[in-house]
Amino acid sequence: MTAQSWIALSDRGVLAETAPDALLERGLFVVELALPLQDPMLLLDQQYVAGWPRTFALFHDPQSGITLLHRQGTSVARHSLPGPLPQGKGTARLSFQFDAPARNWSLTFEILGADPPQKTVAHGKNPLPLPLADIAHLCSKPPIPGPVLWFGLTRGDAPPGAAPWIGLRTPVETSLGPVMAGALKPGDIVLTADCGPLPLLATRRLALPARGSFAPVLLRAPFFAQTQDLLVSADQMLALSGPESEYLFGADAVLMPAGALVDARTALSDQRRAVTGSVALDLGRPALIEANGCLLAIGHSPATQHPLRSLQSYEVLTLMTLLGRTPRRAA
Repeated sequence: MTAQSWIALSDRGVLAETAPDALLERGLFVVELALPLQDPMLLLDQQYVAGWPRTFALFHDPQSGITLLHRQGTSVARHSLPGPLPQGKGTARLSFQFDAPARNWSLTFEILGADPPQKTVAHGKNPLPLPLADIAHLCSKPPIPGPVLWFGLTRGDAPPGAAPWIGLRTPVETSLGPVMAGALKPGDIVLTADCGPLPLLATRRLALPARGSFAPVLLRAPFFAQTQDLLVSADQMLALSGPESEYLFGADAVLMPAGALVDARTALSDQRRAVTGSVALDLGRPALIEANGCLLAIGHSPATQHPLRSLQSYEVLTLMTLLGRTPRRAA
């Protein structure tokens, strides 16, 4: 993730060490929605009617667009994104950025991954600060049936980025045998396929959305791992090998993002929960760790150098077609 992080996430509540009575003067509220949005509906609804009345509610109408109603006592702010909004299939992201001291706000609606990009933005003045207790209460409420996949609040001006991670129950080969990733600690010796034994420098527990654009991938056994399914982030790189990769790319083994392998059979987009616990491992350098027979690239990013070639999504599709959609684990 980037330096900024989520303050609160749906189904998880407040994540940051913030005073429960905190009043956020600026921040970014993000909602991801399953498309298409076809009917008038209430998307989110947080209301206090006793004492000091407060409302934080989100409405959608196919013609008028999206409206965010924010009330605190006698102060009422109505933020509107005029319709009709871009439609299609897939996932849309609605972002409400507010800065009370600067007296400005924006609402942005975009279809993620659309080509060409589909995005609409509205700006306005005089937003209200947001009590953290309102968002905490909204997170604790049963979701309204409908298109909302997840929502979250951050202090940044953009959502924290996705980050490669592995599930807490992923068995990682160490000098003491397989250890669940969630039980690893700094100083443990991790066995790597390319760099030999390496001491684990740090582990970082992550709480990230697990739906929409952040949906993880369930790699099915025995296609990837030997005896158990593995849960990883969509941008977690793994290694596959075989004569097909050598034929296509001149390399015995290649790296590819797990998200490019989703085919509803050997790799599934796992959206069973709104938030998932996970861990990122730091070995001090890029390396390939073994998890139940599957090789996962740790510390690999587009900015790092790695002995194995990293495939683009369209190259993965070509390779999977040649393999008949049945992948081979890297030897």
